[in-house]
Amino acid sequence: MVLKYSSRHRGEFMKVDARFRQLLSLCCRSILFTTVLALAFCRAVPFAGAQSTGGRIRGTVMDPSGAAIAAAKITLINEATQATRDTQAGAEGEYIFLEVPVGSYEVNAQSPGFKKYVRRSVVLNLNEVVNLDITLQVGAAVDTIEVTGAPPLVDTTSTQLGAVVNERAVSELPLAQRDAYQLLQLQPGVQSQLGVDNVYGSDRAGVVSVNGGRGRDNNYSVNGGDGNDQFANLPAIQPSPDAIAEFRVLTNTFDAEYGRNSGAVVNVVTKSGSNEFHGDAYEFFRNKGLNARGFFDSQKLDYLQNQFGATLGGPIKKNKTFFFASYEGDRIRRGSSSDTVAVPSDPERVGDFSADPTFAGVLSNASILNNRPACLTALGSGSIADGTPYTSIFPTNTIPTACFAQTAFDLLNQFVGQDRS
Repeated sequence: MVLKYSSRHRGEFMKVDARFRQLLSLCCRSILFTTVLALAFCRAVPFAGAQSTGGRIRGTVMDPSGAAIAAAKITLINEATQATRDTQAGAEGEYIFLEVPVGSYEVNAQSPGFKKYVRRSVVLNLNEVVNLDITLQVGAAVDTIEVTGAPPLVDTTSTQLGAVVNERAVSELPLAQRDAYQLLQLQPGVQSQLGVDNVYGSDRAGVVSVNGGRGRDNNYSVNGGDGNDQFANLPAIQPSPDAIAEFRVLTNTFDAEYGRNSGAVVNVVTKSGSNEFHGDAYEFFRNKGLNARGFFDSQKLDYLQNQFGATLGGPIKKNKTFFFASYEGDRIRRGSSSDTVAVPSDPERVGDFSADPTFAGVLSNASILNNRPACLTALGSGSIADGTPYTSIFPTNTIPTACFAQTAFDLLNQFVGQDRS
């Protein structure tokens, strides 16, 4: 067979090829536009919901007479990572460092004609404003004045009511199930609602009422990101206590950056790496040998709990890049506790409900009894109609066993009798 290919065919192929190229170009442009739009959206989302995870250090630089020193250079040094930030005092001597990560800092200040000022161990907590006024002494710049033993730095710029739970409290205070959110109850107005929540019960972290509000009205954030379960509005992220640097609970008069919920605001900040390697490994163990027997239990319940994990942080490049990692595993195996329930009495097991004053109602499906000839014989009745009162069918509140279904006999055999046999 011979295939003939003419110039007319060549022209048609060229038209198809041009259309294909045009379609391919349009598809590529659409994919590129969609990708750029998705990246822009992903880039914008963190800013939409993020909250501050640092604090501010501010103050005024003055000379011994109290006059402002303009253009003084102030240096802020993180004592753990040696990260440095500089700023310059304004015309009125004012300075401020914004979005400073939590930690301990050294503050230096210097200006021509004055001695260098050094203040170490300035501790900044989560969402805190530290007011540090600096007084420079007249002298040579090579001389240094180091300030120690100064009074606590009081935040006089914020009206927020709340407190910080620091790393020491998180690591040293006893916690059941290692739930760091239990420490919220250290603050005034915070009350646990564990056992009240119908969905998650007492195993769900962070179910607390603040100032009488609902347990689901609180707002949780971890490292500035949304930490709320979108369905139950409870903490979706529960960091290991060994990974928490500190957290702050705000109970009233929040700043404008907060919202979303009518309850408290809980900000959690995890640990970060430093110039020194640090970490730990742990295992928390419980079993039934350590527990007591319940009053209604004939033996101790099976219970075995292992909570284990490790943390590690340190430098990747000293003074530049750091890392911190945390892992926690949880293995729990438990038995069910005994409880008290009402079981049929011996007379009720054979259909005698004469001692039950609540025996009342009407028969809704008479065909069940009508299809049991032995039952009708025992009742002395030819047939029974729907809607007949129980008291008419069973005048003495006694149901003949001939009317019992086989399922009822099987179920009654599973109950313990009055003699516990």
